[in-house]
Amino acid sequence: MTTIETSELAGALGVEIKGLDVSRPLDESEVGALKTAFSEHKVLVIRNQDLTPESLFAFSKLWGDPYYFPHMTGLAEQPEVFEIHTTPHAERVFGNRWHSDQMYVPNPVKVTMLYAKELPPVGGDTIFSNTESAYDGLSDGMKSMLSRVRIHCDSADRSRYGGKSREEWYAASGMDEKLNQDEAQLIAVHPLIRTHPETGRKCIFIGDQAQRLDGMSDVESQPLIDYLMTYIQRPEFTCRVHWEPDSLVLWDNRCTCHYAVADYAGHTRRMHRVTIAGDAPF
Repeated sequence: MTTIETSELAGALGVEIKGLDVSRPLDESEVGALKTAFSEHKVLVIRNQDLTPESLFAFSKLWGDPYYFPHMTGLAEQPEVFEIHTTPHAERVFGNRWHSDQMYVPNPVKVTMLYAKELPPVGGDTIFSNTESAYDGLSDGMKSMLSRVRIHCDSADRSRYGGKSREEWYAASGMDEKLNQDEAQLIAVHPLIRTHPETGRKCIFIGDQAQRLDGMSDVESQPLIDYLMTYIQRPEFTCRVHWEPDSLVLWDNRCTCHYAVADYAGHTRRMHRVTIAGDAPF
């Protein structure tokens, strides 16, 4: 198998891949080496890539079938690729909450990949949390209690948007022109403790899309949700990815949570994203 040069980002998760051009077809050993690194480190950072929407999508197919973001439209020339564009006048940043992508669908995405097209002069990093390590750090009593809990996730939950509708909230980030107005409300219920289908490891499956604990009221649910959301942000579970021009980052959405840092007001940040279809959490 091909050995790829790597540099770990932090003790918790994340690795930088060096000297690899993913715009060209990769051989089986290169793909195998990438997937091994992905399984071990959960977040891959691949620098200095020259990717068109077409070549980004071609690379993404190595990881599975595309998942179409239900609330937004993709690029006209490559619908599988969704552009995240924060303008200098945006009032908020897309993804500026701790979350796991598309928890409100029955089969949340498996892999998310993001490619930097245009960046602010400084800022705009993404922070990731290893929710498997977070699970490992829980007491046995907490693990036992949480094993019976399920989370209710709602795409239209206004509490996520400060009481605003999705349309109003996205308009504040300048993303309203991409909004799919015909998409219905999406609701899913998942186990709070999720098992990775490939490694068998357990993780805390939590994020801002978890509205409440299934079978409980919002008020009853909030203390535990607040505790877990704060807990997964502990520094020993996280890594911080500093974006550079033409960087490609992909992460395992099944066992990580992430947060887009909003510290570049007055500047542009433009990214291309592809998500890969997943399966039902168990």
